[in-house]
Amino acid sequence: MSILREKVNFENQSFIADIMYLPIFPKPINGELSSEEFLASSRNVVRILDYFGNIFMPVKYDMQGNIDKLSKKFNQNKKKYSTLQKMIIDEKDKLEDSVVIDAILWLRRALHMIQLFFEYIVYDFNSGKKSEDLMANICKSYELSLEPYHGYMAQQLFNLLSRMIPPRNKVLQAIANGYDVKQEIIIKSMDSFSKRLQENITILKLFYEKHDLESYEKA
Repeated sequence: MSILREKVNFENQSFIADIMYLPIFPKPINGELSSEEFLASSRNVVRILDYFGNIFMPVKYDMQGNIDKLSKKFNQNKKKYSTLQKMIIDEKDKLEDSVVIDAILWLRRALHMIQLFFEYIVYDFNSGKKSEDLMANICKSYELSLEPYHGYMAQQLFNLLSRMIPPRNKVLQAIANGYDVKQEIIIKSMDSFSKRLQENITILKLFYEKHDLESYEKA
């Protein structure tokens, strides 16, 4: 984001929501997640990563590939695969190749890293710590999400790219879509995004554990 946009009137909350880049992940219905809403929100997360520099390029590439796989399956029968859980069970029952199961698993893990990254930024802001250096945040987020499932080469690549994490003000500016928005408003939006995404991630993880689908193999 190279140019900061002009100041605007942010009394209109709906307008603020419209200009923010942060998507809203689906609200669970009977414990299940809308495939269409989840995939649309995931695509928007990928778009956000464009503004965060090279550090997220491998994650972005992997996320996009998994989103494409799931979208292809969803578009085959939108009614039948209306929720992620229905897509997963259908594949499990048919004993087919685990394309959907693996795609959701890795997409969930990548989203978890991003969710934690945002959560730590919100926590630091609310506790009065507003350091521009986010390297510790991104490293901790990676450690608790993707690192346990990455092989040596992937871990080393992340360690190298983590040094390129943009400063906090650039991250907030990207989320505000280049508009001059008060940090408190951006942080509030990040908090809402993080909490809903965390709920989605937890639901999927518990579903995988219930159906013995969780894999601990390293990529």
